Amino acid sequence: MLRSVTKKRPPFMTAQRWVFVIVASLLLLGTAIGIYFRDIQMPRWSAERDAEARAVEAADLAEVEQVYHHIWNKESWVVKGVDANSDEVFVWLAEENEPMTLKASEGISASELRSAFALGKPQADIKRMQPGLLNDTPVWEIFYRIAGSPDRYYYDFYRFDDGTFIDEYKLPAETEP
Repeated sequence: MLRSVTKKRPPFMTAQRWVFVIVASLLLLGTAIGIYFRDIQMPRWSAERDAEARAVEAADLAEVEQVYHHIWNKESWVVKGVDANSDEVFVWLAEENEPMTLKASEGISASELRSAFALGKPQADIKRMQPGLLNDTPVWEIFYRIAGSPDRYYYDFYRFDDGTFIDEYKLPAETEP
């Protein structure tokens, strides 16, 4: 008696197909995340480009080094760059105001202010230091916390031109619901 032998069909999902499906899925996921990130960041990037363009036009900047976004009592942009004379320049831009331009040499530098701040408050841990506008006055904003104390953060504002202390704001350690 002869037996009929049937061949077993190979599986549809071979190892190579699994690898292809996994790689294609990862590429699709990465592309989707990239598109989502770009879509979320596009308004910020556009505003930053607009601020750069306004600053280049207002101060005749040859090169833009850094753009700061500052929000306190009003939204403003501060653009740090180099003008045609190779001088370092800061340009303050706010919605209602004309652009304000100051050479870095006309004000206190960030490193000088950081050193003076460290002498006055040696236990302070500086989180961020950036130029900004406070009541239409160019300022340096220092965001810091006191080391060893409860998680309480502070904002100190100093005049940009001479480093004179203006004001301190203390954030509450806890907020109510």
